[in-house]
Amino acid sequence: MNKDIYDYAYTLDNCEHVSFYEVFKILLKDKDCIVCKKSVADLLGYSNGGFRKNIEIYSTKDYNLPYLKCHVVDDLSKIPFEYFHEIKVVPIEKTIVELLEDKNSDQQILLETLANYYCDHNDSYEGLNPPKRLLKRFNWFSEEGKKYYES
Repeated sequence: MNKDIYDYAYTLDNCEHVSFYEVFKILLKDKDCIVCKKSVADLLGYSNGGFRKNIEIYSTKDYNLPYLKCHVVDDLSKIPFEYFHEIKVVPIEKTIVELLEDKNSDQQILLETLANYYCDHNDSYEGLNPPKRLLKRFNWFSEEGKKYYES
């Protein structure tokens, strides 16, 4: 498929232009899901990388739709979420833990997310409580995050 995610959203909504946020609204319409991982960082503006190839979500089923990467779970009620406008998203604090856990994820997204979290929280990582097993990785990325905007 050579369409990009924006073209796909245009087709679904029969409109000429859609914003970044509207792409999420269109693609997630009528889906019982929670946006997770790097997609939360993108949607909430914690990453600087723009838009990815797909939107990552937790759901109880795989929707098998273009541009949605479903992480199937047994019970959505066990996953913490908050609303970003009308969209359910994993809280940024849990998102950071998800990014730390995924050793195959884009490290740039993790670095930018931590740097922006640090700036948004008055030069502090208060509120982040990574599990002990992730402390070494968190400490390295959080130190780099503090320096991210200095150059």
